[in-house]
Parts: sequence; C-alpha cells; structure tokens
Amino acid sequence: MAEIKNVWVDILSIGDELLIGQTVNTNATWLGMKSNQMGMQVRRVIAIPDNQAAIIRELETSLKEAHVTFITGGLGPTKDDITKKTIADYFNDELVRDNATYERVRLFFEKRNLPLLESNHGQSMVPSKCTVIPNYQGTAPGMWMEKDGHIIVSMPGVPYEMQAMVEENILPMIQTKFEMPTILHQTLMTIGVGESSIAEQLKDFENDLEKDGISLAYLPSPGSVKLRLSKYGVWEKDIARERIQQRAREIQNILGQMVYSDHEISIYKKIAELCQSQNKTLSVAESCTGGALQSSFTAEAGASEFFKGGMTTYWTQSKVDSLGLSEEFIQHHGVVSEPVAMAMAQACREKMKTDFAISTTGYAGPESPDPNVPVGTICIAVSDGQSTFSKTLRLGNNRLRNIQNTCLQAANLLRVQYFNN
Repeated sequence: MAEIKNVWVDILSIGDELLIGQTVNTNATWLGMKSNQMGMQVRRVIAIPDNQAAIIRELETSLKEAHVTFITGGLGPTKDDITKKTIADYFNDELVRDNATYERVRLFFEKRNLPLLESNHGQSMVPSKCTVIPNYQGTAPGMWMEKDGHIIVSMPGVPYEMQAMVEENILPMIQTKFEMPTILHQTLMTIGVGESSIAEQLKDFENDLEKDGISLAYLPSPGSVKLRLSKYGVWEKDIARERIQQRAREIQNILGQMVYSDHEISIYKKIAELCQSQNKTLSVAESCTGGALQSSFTAEAGASEFFKGGMTTYWTQSKVDSLGLSEEFIQHHGVVSEPVAMAMAQACREKMKTDFAISTTGYAGPESPDPNVPVGTICIAVSDGQSTFSKTLRLGNNRLRNIQNTCLQAANLLRVQYFNN
C-alpha cells in the first residue's frame, strides 16, 4: 500500500439539466461528503454539458491534478447520454458487451413485464479496458478506469443507484489503492445570532485553537449558523476526537443558549427529542407562517409521538372563530402584537390539550398592509399554561426567508424558555 498522503478528488457531474437548474446536483454534495469522511479532499466540483469536447477537456484537467475523478450522469439509453462512448474514445478503447450486465438488464425488464428494447441492450456495452461496477438498483453499470496511477469512476446519475454503487464497491476499492489521512469533524448548531456576532465572541478562542491543529468553519444559513470543528492528518484518532469534543464544549460555554445541539440536527428535531424525553406534547397556532411551522415539525420522523397538530388562523376573523380571541382585544392591541401572539398560544394549548403551544403572527412581506407596522415585523409566543413568553422579530421584506426564519425562532423560543439542555 502507498504511503499516507493527501488524496485529491474531482467530481464531474454531466447533464444539461444541471446547468439550466432543472435538476439540483445532489450527487456532488453526497460524493463530497463521502469523500471527506474517507479522508480524501475534494479539489473541485464542476457541472458539464452533454458535450464530448467539454467532457474530454475537464477529464484531461482532472487527470493532471486529481488522484480520483468521480463522474456521474450520461449513462442512460438515450442519444443524449454520451459519457460511455466519450470515455471509450478518450482511452482509445472500444465498447464490448459485458455478459453479466446484460443478464442483469434482461432480468430487470423481465421481472417488470417490460419489453427489452434495442436501446436497453446498449446498457450492457462497456469499454473493454474498464472494470465493471455492477448496478443492482438499475440497468446502467459503473465503469472503473485507471491511467498513470489516477482513478476514473463513471457512475449513473440516478442518486440511489450511484450511492449504492459507491458504498458497496467503489469506496472499498479506493481504500485498497491509497492509505489516507484521517479527518474528524464535530458540528455545533447555533440559532438566532449572525455569523459576525459569533465570530466576535469566539475571536480569542480561535486564536488559541490553532495550537491543536484544529480548524473552525462558519456555515451560515438564514437564522442559523453551523460551527464545524475539523482536524485533518495522521494521529491517534481517539485522542484527537477527545480534543475536538473538549473544544466543542468550550464553544458551548462561550456561546451558551445560542448552541442548541452538539451534532448536526434541525431545531425541529431537537424539539422533538426534548419533548419525547420528557413526555410532553406540542401544538401550533400560525398566522403569517401559514402552516410552515407545522410542516417543519411533521417532516421529522416520529412527530406523532409529541406533535398533536395545529391551527392556521391566517385571517383576523379566523383568530376569532377558531381560537376564540375577541375582536375588541385584537383591535385594541393590533393583530401583529405580542399580546395577540400570547393569546393565540394560550388558546391553542387549551383547545388542543397539549403541554406546550407556539404561535406566530406578523407581516412576512413583501409589503405590510399597516403603515404603522413595518414589513418583516413578526410576533411569536410560547405557552405552557403556567407562563407565556413572547418576542418580536424585526426581519426584512423577503417573504420566504422571513417565514423560514420565523419558524426557526419560534421553535427555538420554546427550547430556550422551557427546556434546560
């Protein structure tokens, strides 16, 4: 086995649909994650059109600078799928039938009572010099080629087919070719505070962190920032893992309640874990978020164990009819106000018979119907029957971002006020 060294990876994603935004390139994201977990480093990710000259140009660049090149897409049975023929031409090779692949393709269609078309026959044709990677989830096989110590692996673009191929065959094969450094990560999840504010609080910590050979990355998204601690190299894994965990605890001590998890989960999953661990139930009353908060909770597996449901009281009158708030009360305080948000949470909890309730009301944008209440003004509240807490958010005029941020902040308000985690 070769000496330990950095192993550089290129990820080439082929398909016009990727370039025009018709398909999201989830394959590149997944391959990047898997490469990193193995200790390889991704050098570049690039999307390429279904064009032979473009594919060859990028392949030649990768062969100069990368140790491993992953290629996805372009292996289907239609005329626009040219990857296989392009690779064969580049290596001065010819396509030949792989009998094992042909038999898998034949059985694939036979089991589904579908005719085996001439175009499907072509799926079993592969470059004669390649090592065939079997596809047990579909019809297009993967192809492993080597040139001057470089590895090129071409795989179908269908995500679940590609992923099975990589995990079952390709990664184990790569591990026999290289002895790679180890990489460790730990991710802390923060919410409610921006990247620059967190960086200011961690300034002295980061200066001290360098002596451990650990790096800290900030990964911001609307309403939340991931903090990723990483150590890359050759060392005793258990010692390094303990050091990273110690450093993560130091961050938690500095940032306090801003950190809601020491591993990568959503705030909704965190609320689910907290409620389930204490046998608590939750309901939601939404106005400006229009059901998005309920959807966020029910997207998590096992939501029925703690989440009873909710009410989308979008119109002012629906707050009267469904939640029982009085028109006079709403008119006095204003529909976008903390008293109304608190009353919504209290009424929802009583009507749904839950331990906790969350509410949202506001003007998500892009405009406000009330000249006295700016767009992006949103009030949230949480209640457990004994106490009720509220908060006013001052956001921008991006409607979708405001809804997303409101859901995050509302869920987090419940965590901060009622759970000691």
